[in-house]
Amino acid sequence: MNAPPELERGAAVTGRYAIFCDGRACGEERFEIHATPEGAVVTGEQVLEPPHPYPSRQEYRVTMTPDGRVTGLEIHWEVGGRLVHATHAAHGGRWHARIETGGVTREQEGDFPAAAEVEYPSHLATAFMLARYAFAEGGAHEFPVLRIGPPWMAVTPERMRLRGAEQGELLTRFGPVPARRWVVSLPPRGEDEGYSFWADEDGVVLESYEGHDVARPWMRLVEYRRARGHAIA
Repeated sequence: MNAPPELERGAAVTGRYAIFCDGRACGEERFEIHATPEGAVVTGEQVLEPPHPYPSRQEYRVTMTPDGRVTGLEIHWEVGGRLVHATHAAHGGRWHARIETGGVTREQEGDFPAAAEVEYPSHLATAFMLARYAFAEGGAHEFPVLRIGPPWMAVTPERMRLRGAEQGELLTRFGPVPARRWVVSLPPRGEDEGYSFWADEDGVVLESYEGHDVARPWMRLVEYRRARGHAIA
């Protein structure tokens, strides 16, 4: 497996996604990636506003190994006057989660096998997954995944499938970028229930869609800079 390019280079990265709902702008996600001796630390903030049906604010912090595998995740999520504080951590082959909200604490624990990945509410999670595998032209990879997200920011175990659907150039605000379109599904559910996105040659997600309809964007990369200050997307 290959380490994510930014971790190999030891670069600090900052970026921003614009977020859409039903094709209309409804918020943004800002993030930073910093290389460390242990791998990397990723921090970010995601803000959703109307017309999104669940206006909210989320802050997250992710720790990763040098090859891009998630080892810890902390999320603060404010939605509808409620605060959810979720803390996740890997210990050996086990995954532990602690969820605090409204004065109540819940805990989860389960297996975290070597083949498993972690998906959290950011396209950075998908980008790091892509960087960990070598895909042949039109290739696909299926694996167990711990999905972490609303309403509790707890773990839902699933299987995920990533398939390279096509290659080409995506016209972005930075100009045309060589890219590949990917399809994400959760077997045994079919691809028609999944979603698709375009990623550049380093696996950085450039644009995603609600389902497969390009007229319904979900997230779009609008900033992506290394510490030296030049855009790479």
